[in-house]
Amino acid sequence: MTLKTPILLAALLGAATAAGSDARACGYFDYRQIRPAVQQIRPKPVPVAANDRVAAADQRLEEERLAEAGTEVVTAFPAIRHIPVGASPLETRALRILSLAVVRGEGTLRGVPGFSGAREAERSANLEWALGTLRLIDTARPNDPVTQADLAEALAARTQHEDESLAILADLARRDLVGSAHAYAALARLRASKGDPGASRERWSAASS
Repeated sequence: MTLKTPILLAALLGAATAAGSDARACGYFDYRQIRPAVQQIRPKPVPVAANDRVAAADQRLEEERLAEAGTEVVTAFPAIRHIPVGASPLETRALRILSLAVVRGEGTLRGVPGFSGAREAERSANLEWALGTLRLIDTARPNDPVTQADLAEALAARTQHEDESLAILADLARRDLVGSAHAYAALARLRASKGDPGASRERWSAASS
């Protein structure tokens, strides 16, 4: 019994070693024990260029998606409120888009940092900023019917500037240079408030354009 026990153990160990060698030879080796862990690397998001964002903002403005237009502009230029008109053509274009979005949103662009206008004082400040910006753009491009109509639209949104707005829009209308439906609507509203009998026809024209 004493002699057979070591022999039996040696035989069992030899069989286990041979089985392991046979498993590796047959392709059954468990590579999971030695395979290094591979870390998954997520690709970084590609930043959107400022000119692409401004182009998208212009499209959103045309679609009356005012908050989205504002978001695109503010994302492209976070300090847009403090950028002077004329700093660059792209920034001036962005200022125009944002200013018109603020005017058409009555001082409120929900969810847009710095322009949400939660309170009346904030909405008024936003409208004054938009008006001042559009006035500077018009000054930089004198006798441009587009910038004149933009300015008049912003003026019409402030009661104290309605007469100035009406004068600009009436002059453009006489020369058939009002190219904006919003400007036409402002002209019709202002003329109606003055008792102009032609105002209803202009409101219809603005609505159908």
